[in-house]
Amino acid sequence: MVLASFFKVHDAIQVLTEPYLDLPIIMYHNVSKNPNLLGKYTISQEELEKDIIYLKEQGYTTIVVEDLIAFEFNGISLPEKPIMLTFDDGYSNISKYVLPLLEKYDCKAVVSVIGKYVEKSSESNYPDPYLNWTQINALIASGYVEIQNHTYSMHTIDNRQGCRIMKGESYEEYKEAILEDVGKLQQLMKEKTVYVPRAFVYPYGFSCEECNEILKDMGFLCTITCNVGVNPLRGKEDELYELKRVNRPTGIKQASFFAEFDK
Repeated sequence: MVLASFFKVHDAIQVLTEPYLDLPIIMYHNVSKNPNLLGKYTISQEELEKDIIYLKEQGYTTIVVEDLIAFEFNGISLPEKPIMLTFDDGYSNISKYVLPLLEKYDCKAVVSVIGKYVEKSSESNYPDPYLNWTQINALIASGYVEIQNHTYSMHTIDNRQGCRIMKGESYEEYKEAILEDVGKLQQLMKEKTVYVPRAFVYPYGFSCEECNEILKDMGFLCTITCNVGVNPLRGKEDELYELKRVNRPTGIKQASFFAEFDK
């Protein structure tokens, strides 16, 4: 898949000639204008805008998964100071509050969606806390948003932790469950949009060796967790699996939150 066919051509930026750099990934969830909803996983639109302004002032350039794949597999250079903005679960406020900021500041973001929620939100009589297919296609067409796989219906902690293998579950049973669930969203993306995800974002960050193996066999070239840290990119095989992130809560000033990345 050609990256340029999905993302706008951006202004020229300074790039590195060697694959030695670090990639911070910021984890957002919802963005709201309601102060009563702000917390660990919801920030205000004003805070997000200040985040973006701060990052641009510090010389960061936003990238998406396809940029990483092009870097690792095709030798395409990354910006000198790359950063990835990720939004989990696919809230409809991405269209309302996030996309306008991405367009305003010429930034890109990765949104991971839960297939079951998208399907429900696409029903005409269902409330829309989550993105529907029309909105997802508009986000992709904008050139500023990349959509990735967050499972079809495994975003739970009822019986299993996200998509981890359960105690006593055989590998074959587990593989069948993952192929059915994750594969269902892949198929829906293929049918409903022009993009098929090449990254998998673990629900609640719960990963396991068995799932990694299955996802690789399914063709995923990147997986993203909630493990905390910055990702060293050294051009090594498999370094795009189990990427780390840092959660962005409300109420922390930009200089304080991003200071650990800007060293």
